[in-house]
Amino acid sequence: MAQSFEALEREYNSLLARMQVTRGSEVKSVATKLMKFVRQGRYTDVSNQLGIPQVFIATSFERESSSDFSLSPAQGDRWDRPSVHVPRGRGPFASWKDAAIDAYTLDGLEKVGRGNWTWARFCYEGELFNGFGYRNHGVHTPYLWSGSNIYDNADPVGKFVGDGKFQFGVKDAQLGTVAVARAMVERDSSLDLAPPKPDPAPDGVGNGSGDDHDTAWLQKSLNDLGFGPLNVDGLYGRVTRAAVAAFQQDKGLIVDALAGPKTDAAIVAALKAKSG
Repeated sequence: MAQSFEALEREYNSLLARMQVTRGSEVKSVATKLMKFVRQGRYTDVSNQLGIPQVFIATSFERESSSDFSLSPAQGDRWDRPSVHVPRGRGPFASWKDAAIDAYTLDGLEKVGRGNWTWARFCYEGELFNGFGYRNHGVHTPYLWSGSNIYDNADPVGKFVGDGKFQFGVKDAQLGTVAVARAMVERDSSLDLAPPKPDPAPDGVGNGSGDDHDTAWLQKSLNDLGFGPLNVDGLYGRVTRAAVAAFQQDKGLIVDALAGPKTDAAIVAALKAKSG
């Protein structure tokens, strides 16, 4: 299941420290393209309103929609009509800006806070935005790391070739967000993110990130409790996160869309209450 940022922060910092770009000419080309949009102010209003860095908006939008501003950052569907891919049924919107604000607030990115966007947080929110399914296969997600040694030179390597369909030996042809974002910052240091923060001491706040049950159990349980329908595929993606958030809201828990110990316990209690 999805883990908290605190549980993964050290991992991200370690990967960032040893990351090397493997597809330099492609990274340079895409970064140059995105910097044109930065200079045109295409991301400015959304960044200012939500406190999300322009490098996150630019690179995630490139992954989702190849920076086609007729498409939504949420899933690459047209924003002037209801979306048909996950998240489905979003829109129509009056503008790309409205679609972007909906996409990023749907995933709670405006709650991070401008001063909390370190490079590790960039990695976490990017992986959470796309889903944690690659971890089930022991592969660092190409959404972040494609175009670098972390993904391109890894063994094993693989890719989701369809909804819930993972295939080893297939490489993601798209560039990941990290290499491109770093290249953008090299061109304009004002886009850089905050320095890493000291390792936080556990404070007991929030719902935690324990994995007492697996994601398939979570999905089946939420279906049984009326928070679906969810595909019981064991992948902690956007639809599952939205259902977890809805359950947390209903039960008066902190709404972080992460099924940690408190949420897990509340689901178990709800299942027991339903069964009588």
